[in-house]
Amino acid sequence: MEPHPTLRSLCDDLNTISAWLALDDFASTPPESRRQARPIDAPIDAIVLFGNQVVAALTAACQLAHVHPRALLLFSGGVGHSTHFLFENLAASDFAPLVRDGSLAPHMGEAAMYAIVARRAFSVAASRIVVEGQSTNGGENARFSLRLLMQEGLAGSATLLIQDPVIQRRSVLTWQCETERAGQPSPVYSHAAFVPRVEPCPQGLPQLIPAHSRATWTINRYIGLLLGEIARLQDDENGYGPRGKNFLPHIDIPSEVWASYQRVLSSPLRELAGR
Repeated sequence: MEPHPTLRSLCDDLNTISAWLALDDFASTPPESRRQARPIDAPIDAIVLFGNQVVAALTAACQLAHVHPRALLLFSGGVGHSTHFLFENLAASDFAPLVRDGSLAPHMGEAAMYAIVARRAFSVAASRIVVEGQSTNGGENARFSLRLLMQEGLAGSATLLIQDPVIQRRSVLTWQCETERAGQPSPVYSHAAFVPRVEPCPQGLPQLIPAHSRATWTINRYIGLLLGEIARLQDDENGYGPRGKNFLPHIDIPSEVWASYQRVLSSPLRELAGR
């Protein structure tokens, strides 16, 4: 049986939103076909991973540390909204042995868990890893990480930033704002581990495609994150732009992304995202 056309169009809308949010300066192949990190044709001095629950983002950062063996690997994240989701996802991933042997524990912060995986599963030298374990939100991720890079003598150096793909665009904007406020503007490159995609499922709801469903999000949380990101990036009194909280610069949301957002917002998926 063919999915209801409205469901299929809503899946298309969700995919339109995610494709814009998952900012990647190096995408040249279909994201769903990527399996290993590719060399990135840019001088990279630091690879920075902000705390999030998506295990593929951690895998990408660690793989790229081998692609760029002279780059510092900085993990940022204490205990925040995504920490317990990260631990659950690690327990359900290829890194589950580190949970079973007690190396990873639920009381740990995100950056601390990342560092253990990097050392134990990817053999990244401890001397290359810097852990920032105090931040609890995106602004602090950027601010505290920048301070550590300054201490390492890397202020103003080229940085490759990785986050949850849904939060990638906002994270890069936040980083740019923090470096400018600190008087240390520097090249920053954005890399999304993949671009999330959904498809209709027989139960009449969207579902993440199989390649994107393991150690990532529940569909409820995923839709909630998508809607929340567009609301934050919209430059109005409730957003993070100059007309709102002034955390970010003004940006223009593409008309097709805004239209998709409005359709999802007025659909039953809005209630699903709140559960």
